[in-house]
Amino acid sequence: MSGENLSKKAVAVIGGIAGLVGLGYLIARAIKPTFQVALHSRPVRTILLIDNIEVATPKTIRLTKGKHRFSAVTKSPDLMLTYGFYKWVINGVTVSHNPTLEINITAPTVITAMFTVTQAGIYPVIHA
Repeated sequence: MSGENLSKKAVAVIGGIAGLVGLGYLIARAIKPTFQVALHSRPVRTILLIDNIEVATPKTIRLTKGKHRFSAVTKSPDLMLTYGFYKWVINGVTVSHNPTLEINITAPTVITAMFTVTQAGIYPVIHA
């Protein structure tokens, strides 16, 4: 094989490898990593909205890296008591008392919606 043919083959191989590396980079950028997110509510089980999708607690889900919108119901009945939303706790730290917030997910996370008793009886009162 002549030196010129070897050079052409080497350039072709290097070009092919560079193309694959470039394609791999583009694919990696297009696919966002996901993280495990454990959702809890205390002391009552409830429904949370995550990016407008209902999720019953407790539940572990996977979310893509980035910002996500979390919403808790303001009142959640449980047999003979009504609970009102109190605060969000993320990885053991209180972050908000607002029932709706945006959370930037960058690692595995534990999110808990905390409720307190607001009244005895089921909310709203059911009339016969």
